[in-house]
Amino acid sequence: MIPEPVRIALDAMRANPLRTFLSTLGVMIGVAALVAILALSDGLERYSREQIEQTTDLQTIILSAKSVDVVDGVAIRRNDAVAFSAEDARELARVLGPIGARTAVFAIGSGWATVPEDTTRHATLATATTPSAEAMLPRPVAAGRFLVAADVSGDSAVAVVSATLAEALDPDAATADRIGNQFLWNDAVWRIVGVTAENSADQVNRAWIPFTPRNVRLLDPDGRRPASLGIRAESVESLPEATTAIERWLEDRIGASWQEWVNLASNRRRIDQVRQAMLVFKLVLGAIAGISLLVGGIGIMNVLLASVSERTREIGMRKAAGARARDISHQFLIESLAISGFGSLLGVLLGMAGASVVAAVVRRLTDAPVHAAFTWESVAFAAGAALLVGLVFGTWPARRAARLSPIEALRHE
Repeated sequence: MIPEPVRIALDAMRANPLRTFLSTLGVMIGVAALVAILALSDGLERYSREQIEQTTDLQTIILSAKSVDVVDGVAIRRNDAVAFSAEDARELARVLGPIGARTAVFAIGSGWATVPEDTTRHATLATATTPSAEAMLPRPVAAGRFLVAADVSGDSAVAVVSATLAEALDPDAATADRIGNQFLWNDAVWRIVGVTAENSADQVNRAWIPFTPRNVRLLDPDGRRPASLGIRAESVESLPEATTAIERWLEDRIGASWQEWVNLASNRRRIDQVRQAMLVFKLVLGAIAGISLLVGGIGIMNVLLASVSERTREIGMRKAAGARARDISHQFLIESLAISGFGSLLGVLLGMAGASVVAAVVRRLTDAPVHAAFTWESVAFAAGAALLVGLVFGTWPARRAARLSPIEALRHE
């Protein structure tokens, strides 16, 4: 059985269908805008995150020395910059062992790679590193092997090269046949022991050589680029725990002021930046959509105030028949909530349809696989906001109706 206040409220809405629809219009538009904005921004965030994950290693953390101070706009090289060593890598690996992270030390340099029978020079970025760096390669080794401990301890003149460099040095050979080939880099002869898989997103010529004092000097004769540490977490989820452990290790090794000496960089921050940008996007456009909801709430309040004025005599008769002020108040609050609820239902449907259409247009115009991402949380938020608006803007008309004197109300014409 339907309670009397609910029945009376629904009868009043059915008696004035056009006015009821017009009063829901503002709420419907506001909810539709909110649902569409949240769905499209979530979809854009998901697309951006997927693109970053496909092209960027999110599990790697780089510790590099701050080797330059900027004073009055002038870069001044530090003479006491922190230089990480292979021992630092082994020590940090022990600290991160329980977390499952791998650690490698590396030094980077650039130069020209050639083959003895060809004078063509190929700009190459070389990295002196340790065997554990294999987990941090942009692409896995496709042929041959990566560096091993014997290469480091024996100071072997071996190199693992990218598919781009291997093809540049010997364009006619198959990948497997390039193993064992020799090339010149910075006046030293290197034997290829491994070739990484092709990487269409990275066309840089790369070579990885053993991390030894001789090779570090070869990469950086002037000592301007101190060696860095690379740490690869077991998963993206374990990255915060690994970062915390690394910060504690840096504090023990360098001191509480380690941030003045070391840069701690992670590509994970790119996703955080995207999430932050999408949050600002949601807040700004959500505030604009919220204005529509406020306008809808004002419309509901005006309709209910007009309804109270028109039904003053009816309210007086109900009070004379024994209805309490609370019953009258509930009647108009229920009517306000029903109008906002109906508007939110239509708004959710309209917002979902609109977001899907906009996403389809974006896909057609840009070829970007952007989809509207609907979640129960965003739908519930928009619908809840509409009901809250109905409750807030329905309170004044409800209280005004409840305070009417039955005697004065019965005299109303």
